[in-house]
Amino acid sequence: MINLLISFSPDKWDKSPAFIEPERALTEYIMSTFHDRFATLTPQAIDELKATPCLFAYEKVHKKDIAVGRITNIIPQQTNIRIDFELTGQIIPFECIDDISDVLDMGAWEWNRTHWTVKNANLSDLDPYFANVDQRKPVVFVSYCWSPPSNQRNVFELIQKLEKDGITVKYDKGSLRPGQDMNYFMEQQLLSKECDSVIIVCNSDYAAKANARSGGVGYESGLILTQIRNDPMQTRYIPVAIEHNDDGTLPLPTFLQSRYCIDLTAENGYEGLLESIKKCCADNCT
Repeated sequence: MINLLISFSPDKWDKSPAFIEPERALTEYIMSTFHDRFATLTPQAIDELKATPCLFAYEKVHKKDIAVGRITNIIPQQTNIRIDFELTGQIIPFECIDDISDVLDMGAWEWNRTHWTVKNANLSDLDPYFANVDQRKPVVFVSYCWSPPSNQRNVFELIQKLEKDGITVKYDKGSLRPGQDMNYFMEQQLLSKECDSVIIVCNSDYAAKANARSGGVGYESGLILTQIRNDPMQTRYIPVAIEHNDDGTLPLPTFLQSRYCIDLTAENGYEGLLESIKKCCADNCT
């Protein structure tokens, strides 16, 4: 048997405990024999569920990996069921969801429903799909403009979001120490094979400074242009926009206007960026 918990909350399994509504616990997408055996959460049922391995998953819309672990305690409460848990460090990548659906006897819609169920399968059946959480994390360098101050805040929020999703992010204010050469740092990051992707965060000030080859942005954009000029189908340098011009267009410098840009203000824009970063990392590892 395998416990399967699916949540819509994108950070549900980041830390223990978690809480689930009783009507979503062991009541749907479950074989009748398992429902009769576990739904009442008797002490015997709780002991058996704690001894059963667990998959901690997210609704499909989030495109997040599945964590493997176990439930350490189950406490029925007045309005919720408290679930204490710990993770083993193993994951099943999101890309394998369709492959494991048959193993877990799941229909496509079940991945879009927050619930807790028990599946008639063995954890060993999923061995071919495991990936170790200690696999190399994607590394990105962020090129951005310091002005206006609101842009810095937006960029730092993006960086925090990427780091929370397992991306190692390098950027000037987070990586440089006083006295170090900023231009040398930029060159290292842009040319190093250690960085899987370079995220170019475009706003109107970035576009203006890149076009005029002004300041640090001008220096960075010159290096980037050298790298991509003769490679129209490259994927390492990823332009993103976190604002629009007054006319609704994206604020891209001239050298990026023919390139596909990810609009982070659009629905699923961030998810598209995350997917691109992971693909670049996979390409870099092969």
